[in-house]
Parts: sequence; C-alpha cells; structure tokens
Amino acid sequence: MIVSDKIVIDLTENFASVGKPIPLLVDCKLGSDLLPYPNAALTKVLLDMEVTFVKPNVHIVGKIVCYVDGYCDKCLTEVSTQITLPFDQVFFKDSSVEEDGYVYSGSRLDLTKAICDEIVLSLPSSLLCKEGCLGLCPKCGVNLNERQCDCDTSRENAFSVLKNIKF
Repeated sequence: MIVSDKIVIDLTENFASVGKPIPLLVDCKLGSDLLPYPNAALTKVLLDMEVTFVKPNVHIVGKIVCYVDGYCDKCLTEVSTQITLPFDQVFFKDSSVEEDGYVYSGSRLDLTKAICDEIVLSLPSSLLCKEGCLGLCPKCGVNLNERQCDCDTSRENAFSVLKNIKF
C-alpha cells in the first residue's frame, strides 16, 4: 500500500476536553492502489470528522470524501466523481484491551491505516458514470447511453434447456 501522506493528529487538545468533540478537517493524498477500479486515480481524500476523547479511548466519527478520476466500468466514459464514505471508529489506548482494533500511543494518533482500510472495504465495486448506465453494445460497441443500435442481442440462455427437465 503506497501512502504519500501520513495522517497523524495531535490529541493534546482532546485530552484537555474530555467528552467534547473537536472538529478535524484534513485534505490528504493517498495512493491510488486503494481503488478497486482499473485505470482510476484517487486524486484527493478529504476527512471531515469529530474527535472525542472518552477516557482512555478516542472516538472518531465523520466522513471520508474520495475524489476519483477514471473510466466507467460499463461504457468506458471518463468519470470524475466524489464518493462519500461514513467513518466511525474507536481507537484504544492499550493494544492488550482490544486485539483487533486500532490503537494510539502518547498524544499522537496515526489515522492512516484506519482510513485506508475504510476506503478499501467501503468503496463500491464498480465505478459508473451514472446510476443505471447501459454500457456498450456487445456486438457493435456503441455506447447505449448515447444512442440505440439495431443489433440483435437476444440469444437463448444456455441454461434454458434445464427448464424442460422433469424430476
């Protein structure tokens, strides 16, 4: 995983304000290898969150906005979009408390792994130019979002012979 920026926050202000949410707005650049889309780039990531110190843990809630440039998986049209993902995570002071969770030490919390994990796990599996994209004609290759073609794309389903089987 290639990360060009570490996302590290200083918790000193949070420690002085137990239970009070403190806003966090971070503009960062992460590696495009986080994307499940071929030929796409993650141009920017914006974190809009609130950080709350709840002794001894830190609770961070908000959203991750991913700016993606690439090509539609169905029709190959250029796509420039933003995808908003929810984020709600608790960071534990001591790793022995929670083996599978994220931890912090001292007054610094590294959000990088948690943010990258959330992006990898939550992004939609397809990058589309619009919801309901019709894609390309499998015979002539015309973009069906722009115009219809006269190709006969009806063919019998290979499994249709199974409907005649009697049990």
